[in-house]
Amino acid sequence: MSDVNLTKLKKLFNEQKYSEIVLDIETSTNEKNRSSALHNLLGICRASQKGKTDRDVKYALNDFEAAFYKDNLGEISLESLCNHIKLCAEMGRRESDLVNNMLTSEKMYLKAEKKYSNNLKFVGYGIDLYKYLIKHEERISNLEKIISIKKLDKLFGTIYVTSQMYLSNWTQKDFAEFQKKFFKIFNVYEAKKISKVDINKRKIKVAFLSPDFHKDHSITYFIKSLLKDLKQTKFETYGLSLLREDQHDESTEKLKPLFDNWSVIGRKTDQEIINIIQDLKIDILIDLGGLWSANRVSIFNTRICPLQISWLGFNNSTGLREVDYILADVNTVKEEEKYYGPKIYKLPKIWNSHCGFNLKRYFNELPFKKNGYFTFGSLNNFMKINEEVLDVWINILKKVKNSKLILKSSLYLCEDVIRKRFEKEGLTDSLEISKKTKRNDFFSHINNYDKIDMCLDTFPFNGVTTTIEALWKNVPVITKSGYNFNSRCGESILINAGIDDFIATNNEDYISKAIFYANNIDKLQEVRKKLFDEIEESSLFDIKGFSSAFCKALNDMLFDVNKNYK
Repeated sequence: MSDVNLTKLKKLFNEQKYSEIVLDIETSTNEKNRSSALHNLLGICRASQKGKTDRDVKYALNDFEAAFYKDNLGEISLESLCNHIKLCAEMGRRESDLVNNMLTSEKMYLKAEKKYSNNLKFVGYGIDLYKYLIKHEERISNLEKIISIKKLDKLFGTIYVTSQMYLSNWTQKDFAEFQKKFFKIFNVYEAKKISKVDINKRKIKVAFLSPDFHKDHSITYFIKSLLKDLKQTKFETYGLSLLREDQHDESTEKLKPLFDNWSVIGRKTDQEIINIIQDLKIDILIDLGGLWSANRVSIFNTRICPLQISWLGFNNSTGLREVDYILADVNTVKEEEKYYGPKIYKLPKIWNSHCGFNLKRYFNELPFKKNGYFTFGSLNNFMKINEEVLDVWINILKKVKNSKLILKSSLYLCEDVIRKRFEKEGLTDSLEISKKTKRNDFFSHINNYDKIDMCLDTFPFNGVTTTIEALWKNVPVITKSGYNFNSRCGESILINAGIDDFIATNNEDYISKAIFYANNIDKLQEVRKKLFDEIEESSLFDIKGFSSAFCKALNDMLFDVNKNYK
């Protein structure tokens, strides 16, 4: 076979003619004699082809692996390893049966770890690797390496803080200590002088800042009824969307009219957003995004409005000095309050209120009575599942004879990792992962609860929307009380639902409660009947009551901060 024409390949690559490159290399070279660079190029081209098949992906991964080992930990090894991880992560969002390939990535990664432990690119790709293997500790370790190697920045700092929310070994004090260091890097922007708000002479302007005003995010369920109620008050509402216009959907269009005013600012710089907010003369600015993706929390490091609040989208502290309050409740923030940074305003019942679902409710018998086996369920995002959670769930399944667990998520690589863990424990037949549905196919999603006798909450990162959905469908949820806001959301929801007995204090208590109710079907049925009869009248769905408490909270907080202005 003739040698490959490198000049020709370079020209084709620049023209993005990837299929031609694949054909050229395959016909002009022998696989055994291909260099590491050619294997890497071949892998890139196979993975970059439009309409690539499962075969193309498989071959691309094999090429990256070959390049890695042939180069013996050289620069091509590093590049091919990163390409291997990148392709696994890309396909793992939408394809199954890739866990073995990701485990191959991990094997290669560990082989290269000693040599490249101080290489930012190498360590950075490890963050993706461990994310999809649901190895939170390893992911955090990589983040710590990055932070120690390079100057702390917003991207890795926010990922580091949010990653801690999935582990039980961090305390709120740990959050506070890191945030003090982290937020020193945030800019302080130019802002106009702030004046005292005259609450008696005009409507008070309240702006809600969010990157999540769309169908994929549950925040819409919690805010739309509140916005309707605010129209009858002295508050004038502003929706500030951090999405781009092309990211808006039918949910966005339904939400827009509920605000008195609407602005799309996703393409604006931080300074431009600050100028817009101040030109609108906003009195109260409420951040709904926190430290999650597409956030603009950095603007809160500047005093741009008299009252600045964090609420709903991020159940913890962002650590920013100019945020005046976090809106929580009496159940979610307790003795660790001093470690949040901003003041905590505790609503008397619950920190949010759901608008309910446009569904006819009905009382359904326990699936157990029809199936003859007991079904646990958890429809939370797989990222909230850690090794500790899996250990507890597996323990329950082993002790409750003839039982199964239903899960549902669209993170396919995580799915395969969990399947392998259950196989290892001899519980292959005890695990069912529900068919994936489009996120806007709500009815297919909500009907999963009809198959479940009792739900199991994740911890320390509790479910919120999923727990409320379960209770609406008369399905009790076992949760575990944690150490801060995001780990006590389940506790607050169950207290407000009137089923305090389902709140566990530790892992052993969690297991014990799950076993007890699984073995006492009549008692469980009584709880389900109680939920059916009472849940709609509970504070979880008391929109009017919540709206009233919310307005009082705004008034109280505004009165407090007004003391600081002339």
